[in-house]
Amino acid sequence: MTVVHELSGELLGRLAGGLGGAEAVAGLRRAQYSKHLLLIRYLLDHAGPSGDPARELLERARDADPDGFRAVIGAPLVGGWTAIAARAAEQGGVAPADLAHLSAVALVAAARAGIDGSADVPAHHGLAVLPGLGAFDAGGAASMRVTTSGGRLVGLGADGVVAAGGDGGWLPVWRLTAEAAGQRIELDLDDLHPYRHGHHVPPANRLPAAEAGRWREPFAQAWTMLAGHLPERAAELRAGLETLVPLVQTDPRSARSATIRHAFGVFGLTRPTGAADFAVTLVHEFQHSKLSAVLDLVRLTDPDDERRYFAPWRTDPRPLPGLLQGVYAFAGVADTWRALRDEVPAATARFAETRLQVDRGLTAIEESAALTAAGAAFVAALRRTADRLLAEPVPAAEARAAEDTLARLHTAWRDRNGG
Repeated sequence: MTVVHELSGELLGRLAGGLGGAEAVAGLRRAQYSKHLLLIRYLLDHAGPSGDPARELLERARDADPDGFRAVIGAPLVGGWTAIAARAAEQGGVAPADLAHLSAVALVAAARAGIDGSADVPAHHGLAVLPGLGAFDAGGAASMRVTTSGGRLVGLGADGVVAAGGDGGWLPVWRLTAEAAGQRIELDLDDLHPYRHGHHVPPANRLPAAEAGRWREPFAQAWTMLAGHLPERAAELRAGLETLVPLVQTDPRSARSATIRHAFGVFGLTRPTGAADFAVTLVHEFQHSKLSAVLDLVRLTDPDDERRYFAPWRTDPRPLPGLLQGVYAFAGVADTWRALRDEVPAATARFAETRLQVDRGLTAIEESAALTAAGAAFVAALRRTADRLLAEPVPAAEARAAEDTLARLHTAWRDRNGG
């Protein structure tokens, strides 16, 4: 029986306000899991006989451990891989290695279910990656035979030497863990996955252990801030965020972060220098993830609208969907700075700036006349959130500085775009 995923009006309304809660995030995750299944089925139709071993492993794993199977197939970067591979298949040019990655996913699902089996895992840049777990050094081979037995994965190298988890030929995925105010979170810090790119900045290759360790303290401090000051946002993150992808630091003066459109629950970022920036980045990028998942289920804007709009945080013109993404993300950012005002000295000024950015961008969306009925209801809920943020008192000096900053940015935008 075909199941059609829909967001109830109540859950959509909660998400539209910028904070949907763990229940709404769980609903988005279920829909993403179904999307991954559909795309994997589409890829299997293109795989031919080469897809049979992976198909058989997947079916056995699903029968043995449905919950574990759902966790593996629903993982964020499965979404990134299936989107890339399915797009290539649609265009008639899917690479054999893209199809073969299905074997790696199947092996992880089989190991989790305790199912025995074997498959050839393609090597990417010398590594045979088992998503979410780690990678074997393939020793220059194009692929590596990997076997799972009793839940343990073993790779057989070309020289006949067995490389198993914990041995010198195995690289585990780094983890970030934190606990505060009764909420615990554990994320992958994934510098191995072959489909972790697409963030406009290259993903970092394998981090030295010392560098991976430098992520842990600011992450733990950021989590303490979020769990203590924004427990509902922390609960959302626990329910939906699974993976961070470290990005190459191309400019030491500038932090970067970005979310992949088709990969819910993962985003890329350069290592934040402080806890507050880390906390804000977690909220900011997860807002993008949430809205992207919503857009898989409901259309909010008119696809025929080709106009470009002023986004109050950049000087290039943005299409309406991009402006909505930015406003939604900055509503979360403004709320986070609001909550951190008593702890972070710069938070008041940042709150004053970002709430004005939300208001200005949202006004442009409201005046666009290019929203669907669902989009109009979504934006109306977001407006109520923006108005609550605007009603918060801030010192006059910070309020004036925020208005001056917005005016300068708009002037720069007009000078650049003639609008």
